[in-house]
Amino acid sequence: MNYQIDFINEICAEENIRVEKLSHGYVLRLNKNEVARHIFGSYWDMNSAASDRIACDKTACSNLLIRNKIPAIIHELLYNPLRRPGWAGKNGAWARAAVFFKKYNQKVVLKPNQGTKGQDIFLCTSMPELEAAAQAIFANYPDAALSPYREIQNEYRVFFLNGNCCFAYGKAKGDSWQHNLSQGAVAFELSDNTKIENLNALAIRAANCIGISFSTIDIAESPNGELAVMEINSGVQARQLLEQLPHLRPTLKKIYKEAVFSLFAR
Repeated sequence: MNYQIDFINEICAEENIRVEKLSHGYVLRLNKNEVARHIFGSYWDMNSAASDRIACDKTACSNLLIRNKIPAIIHELLYNPLRRPGWAGKNGAWARAAVFFKKYNQKVVLKPNQGTKGQDIFLCTSMPELEAAAQAIFANYPDAALSPYREIQNEYRVFFLNGNCCFAYGKAKGDSWQHNLSQGAVAFELSDNTKIENLNALAIRAANCIGISFSTIDIAESPNGELAVMEINSGVQARQLLEQLPHLRPTLKKIYKEAVFSLFAR
């Protein structure tokens, strides 16, 4: 079931907005009063091209956040030497990875720089593991992002729309060390108002920093309670959340409805 298309169909029917499905439904064209707006997969026609690209690039996003003194997890860019020969600098991607590995106590995470859905993420505790992970990523992606491994108590996702936080929920680890719902993590609701306020405050700073209008912000919480932005997602998705917590459907539909209104308020 495609919850996003269901939401949009329902909302547009209620608001007299005509929906055209193009490219097998992957592109939606919304028409109202001779104005057309588009949704491409989970990417909405309200973020600027620059903010979308920054959010999709893990190293660019983390660098910008850290530059603006916003707590964020470091992502170091490794150019793919197979696809970008000569871009890696004097010592090459592998030498930089080795220095980073040593600097962060020989325990790092390597992932595609523009990957999604928690796929192809590797925890590396030895140089052979790091080399194998790099080879696997470079075989399929243009670049990789290298981060220090951090012990994470919980991870949180905050829905952000037009300067405000609409909803936040938590993700607890399942059988995997990752906190992605697609990798077995368990979604849970939040009841601690102070925690929600702190998450919202950090999410707003992060979203405003890159100038994005509609996104979800993933925030990691260390065992001592410190919060740091993991990444900003310009593609807004809720399928796996609703599969685990279907009673949140009205809450998520309300967010999507506000997003549809925003498309035509520009």
